Amino acid sequence: MRCKRNTLPSVLLAILSALGILVGLLIVGLSIAGAFYLKNDTLTLSPPDGFSIFTISFLALATCIINFFTLSASLKYIRKKPGIRLRNPKYFVFLIVGFLWIISLIAGYFTSGKSNLFLVFAFITTLAVIFPVWLLVMLARSGLPRSTFQRELGTLTIGLLISPMIIITLEIIAIIIIGVGVVFALGLRNQFPVQLIEVFTSLSASSNGLEGVENALIDLMRDPLIAAAAFLALGLVAPMIEEIFKPMALWLLLNRPLRDDEGYTLGLISGGAFALLESAGMIIQISPENWLTAVILRSGTGVLHIGLSGLVGFGLASSKRLRKPGRGISFVLLAGGLHGLWNSLALFSGLASFPAMDTIGGNQINMGSIIAITLMGLVFVFVIILNIFINRYLRRQQIFQPLTGNLR
Repeated sequence: MRCKRNTLPSVLLAILSALGILVGLLIVGLSIAGAFYLKNDTLTLSPPDGFSIFTISFLALATCIINFFTLSASLKYIRKKPGIRLRNPKYFVFLIVGFLWIISLIAGYFTSGKSNLFLVFAFITTLAVIFPVWLLVMLARSGLPRSTFQRELGTLTIGLLISPMIIITLEIIAIIIIGVGVVFALGLRNQFPVQLIEVFTSLSASSNGLEGVENALIDLMRDPLIAAAAFLALGLVAPMIEEIFKPMALWLLLNRPLRDDEGYTLGLISGGAFALLESAGMIIQISPENWLTAVILRSGTGVLHIGLSGLVGFGLASSKRLRKPGRGISFVLLAGGLHGLWNSLALFSGLASFPAMDTIGGNQINMGSIIAITLMGLVFVFVIILNIFINRYLRRQQIFQPLTGNLR
């Protein structure tokens, strides 16, 4: 019975990773087939569409590779082969990855405006998104012992396949509930039909993708009730959902031996998986002239996703070790609060910089935006400082609590 209980998670992980490989290959196949179909005599594949399709294909292929190694590690464990503990890379590896990221940014900048190089541009974009995530995770956990190959890859697989589905589903449900409340309230004021037509007209007329949608939504949020609903959704509900379910793998590991440093590093990996998908989803909707700025800014938000998930992972692992559930809850609330504060400030900055919001002059708009961006910078720095302190605490902990042979 004990053997069956211990191997069941590996069996489930093997099934999940195998499904991930199949789905990834299916996405790659459908993307390539669709691209060739659009290049026939009657249809054309536009550079923006080709860029989005092939970027998704490259990311799906990268996911397939990750899931292949996860499947291999799970099968080895099922066959009762001993787990191996990984080592942190040498510092020159960090320099190489950082250099490659800079090269990818430069290459992406010069290929972003070339309509005949959208395939190369899609590959460069994939690298430009993956490199900073990998680098941030490795830097945050530098000096700490690593977990087993299976646990790290399993955390990454769950973070790429399961967590986003749960988060997106719950966020959609929450948005629908909030939206129904807003529709009902605006209907009582006899204002909703007019505003709805205006927003749909703006979205239909917009040709700027995500940027056009953002402008239309900002225009809509001139109504105080809609603005309050947006702050509720983006500043409270969505951040809490994300911070609870991003480290899904850790929730599944709480009934097994889990060290504090292991919970922290696996939390970092969970945040990295989410940051990778979110950044890619945002960048493929950005116009080419804003590509470089978008990639750099998304790497900054990656610091938040990775750092906050590491915070939650550390809190969950330490709360289990100390048998204090309230400690884990407090860390989740802290991460969700910081995430919500960041989102609220970003939303306020967008509203403050919108010219139609101010009826007096532009100085007040600029000042409000500057204050919001400054506070966002403080939140950013605070998250980094928190992770530095956690890393140092865990390093000191290793001196008094030697690493044991926990390879399960």
